[in-house]
Amino acid sequence: MMSELTYETVRDWVMSNPLNDGNMSVFTIKRRFRIAHERAEAAMERLIEDDIVSAYGKPCKILKINK
Repeated sequence: MMSELTYETVRDWVMSNPLNDGNMSVFTIKRRFRIAHERAEAAMERLIEDDIVSAYGKPCKILKINK
């Protein structure tokens, strides 16, 4: 799964609110996709830039959810 993993895949998964608690963390992304911490952190930074998750808080709040 790692080689074909794209930011869009991570974004869509996060926006589906998989945990149903409205929160997301680097650790959760890392664990779900079994990727290195740096790669999960880069995905989280892009999610913040795209205003999908909040920039503050641990875990971050999911701001956009697909319904």
